[in-house]
Amino acid sequence: MVAEVASLARELNFQWFSEHLSMFLVAHGSVPNSQAGLGLPVAYDEETFLIVKSKLDVLKRALGCDIILENGAVFTPVPDTEMSETQFLNCLYSELDCGTLLDLHNLYVGHQNGILSPLDYLEELNPDCVQEIHIAGGDELAGFYTDSHSRLTPREVWDWTYRFGPRFRNLRAIVFEFYESYFERLGLKGIIGELERMHELADVLASGAPRRNVG
Repeated sequence: MVAEVASLARELNFQWFSEHLSMFLVAHGSVPNSQAGLGLPVAYDEETFLIVKSKLDVLKRALGCDIILENGAVFTPVPDTEMSETQFLNCLYSELDCGTLLDLHNLYVGHQNGILSPLDYLEELNPDCVQEIHIAGGDELAGFYTDSHSRLTPREVWDWTYRFGPRFRNLRAIVFEFYESYFERLGLKGIIGELERMHELADVLASGAPRRNVG
């Protein structure tokens, strides 16, 4: 799909391009590449780093713009990793000039599933690598909290945006994610409310004003 994305990048003059730092194709029986159905976490080690580096090189040459990678939603622990996700993202930025699309709701997913501490994560992540923020809401499924983009943003996620947002000096965009199939549940009023809060957040971050209690 690189050629198609590159064509669109030239047509629209992309300033940056983002992709998930996740696996979507997996070996399955006799099929060499089977769609996983959702983003699966990668092993954070030197081998993965070199694989990601080669893919970033291809994308940068083809698209001619900055590339940033998004932290994924994690539902279970990933054992035997050489680095934490934050260490991996920090290395991508410092060594390959690859920024981070920080999905704060994905941190909430990990927290709800008992995988990580969002506050520790945000303290460890190099704030200069964050160039885009995503917020969203989700649902529980089969005992797991998921990044289903099906509800309004949880209060805790908003609180993190105000607490840590002023540190993100290279922030370019804030995005609220929802799937069209949940439009009636969210309602036009709810979506407008999210957009208004995003504009308020952007004004606060641009002005350098102290954070308010988002309650």
